[in-house]
Amino acid sequence: MERYLRFYIKFQGYMIGALTLLLSVLLTFVIYDSTSFTYPLEEYYDYRFMGSSALVLGAFWFCAGVSFIYGVYHEIKQCLLPFAILYLMDLFLMALRDLVMIWHDRRWYTTLFLNLPAAIVALYITTYLFMTLIALSRLFTTDPKPQRGDNFMRFNNGIANPAAVDDEASLVVA
Repeated sequence: MERYLRFYIKFQGYMIGALTLLLSVLLTFVIYDSTSFTYPLEEYYDYRFMGSSALVLGAFWFCAGVSFIYGVYHEIKQCLLPFAILYLMDLFLMALRDLVMIWHDRRWYTTLFLNLPAAIVALYITTYLFMTLIALSRLFTTDPKPQRGDNFMRFNNGIANPAAVDDEASLVVA
């Protein structure tokens, strides 16, 4: 693969990982500062952004971001999986939140999937993230980074493997 294309794909991965780390820390602090750990039972539908569940998910997002950056740097495809799994789980939690909000007759514009501009943005971000994940995993499997090695070969009197050489070949090499 071309060097600049490889750099571009890995750069996208680094940016996703860096934004994940930054936003997980910032949003977790904002949620921690603006809400309490206890919340009224009638607002249980907003569990993603309230209480201790927001702190736990923030810590998981931070770990997924660290794993993502480590996986991009060392080109390990399995380190990209925690990010993808956590993103799908968070998307599922948002869809479940929207269903509960509809069930309790909350306003439609506060939901993610019924609000058209928010749904378009969510679809675009989801497509971008998963296409980048697919490109990174293809890059790591089809064109892996060359492994560093010392390429050291021990020679014994100019012969690579003295046990496999008979007398005539040793006379020619020596």
